[in-house]
Amino acid sequence: MKEIDVLIAGTPNIDLIVPPYDALPGPGEEIRVDNMYVQCGGGVAITAIGLSKLGMKTMIYGAVHNDLFGEFILQEMRKYEVKMKTRLSEKSTGLSIALDVDKDRRFITYDGCVNEVMPKDIPKDLLEKTRHIHLTNYRGRIDLEEYLQFIEDAHKAGATVSMDVGWDDTGQWDECLFKITKKLDVFFINDKELMEYTRSAGLDAGIEKLTGFCSHAAIKMGARGSQLLTDGEVIHGKAYSVITLDTTGAGDSFNAGYLYGFLNGLSPEKCLAAANFCGASSVQGYGGYEKVPNLKQLKEELK
Repeated sequence: MKEIDVLIAGTPNIDLIVPPYDALPGPGEEIRVDNMYVQCGGGVAITAIGLSKLGMKTMIYGAVHNDLFGEFILQEMRKYEVKMKTRLSEKSTGLSIALDVDKDRRFITYDGCVNEVMPKDIPKDLLEKTRHIHLTNYRGRIDLEEYLQFIEDAHKAGATVSMDVGWDDTGQWDECLFKITKKLDVFFINDKELMEYTRSAGLDAGIEKLTGFCSHAAIKMGARGSQLLTDGEVIHGKAYSVITLDTTGAGDSFNAGYLYGFLNGLSPEKCLAAANFCGASSVQGYGGYEKVPNLKQLKEELK
């Protein structure tokens, strides 16, 4: 038994979530909403909290700034029993404002210290204490060599590695990503990202191309469910029919459910079912983790 089940490299940010409204205010105008929600955000925090709620020993290795939001992050991690190894950053805590205007999601983001700690900063002795490392915040070719070396080091230390690629806001969609996916134990991507990276017009074509670069990938498709590529076989996971309040962090909650199944030796079908249940639970509340199930609830569902 190792001390840490899942180690996540990176730094949480703050999500300021504004409930849906019809239109942005015009110049000099003001609108009022029923509430606003402040939560820890980003794949680092939401995946870590989701895994901890499922009984996994989880740690974040990142940075923190000595400000109000930084203290809030530390409090939330203590609340959900996520361990944190941090170094003090001079940059303030990152903040993302999530707007839902006329059913169209929009974000205003300040990165702050989010990208200050990278995988290469994780000490080798910590890798040896860890079963699995989950990577986020991939930035394209600038991260290529570092990620390849880190994955090799993690495997040498006896840890498995997963990565969620995330949206490429540069618009480059550099295919150097596939050098990394060949090395991963689990790769997470959504359908839109997959079609961009594979230059494919449809999902099936994208998955077919991905089979040449990855042996184990979970593809998230929102309300259409998910697909799992494992050793050349494609398995479909059905979506849940739920009332959606907020999609913030649904994909990261999906990742938490899948990694729980993967690390506990569940079948591919059960891993996908756990992932879909966690993702569907997440969207029924505001923020990424308040409604994510605990271990008892997930086990009941998987029966």
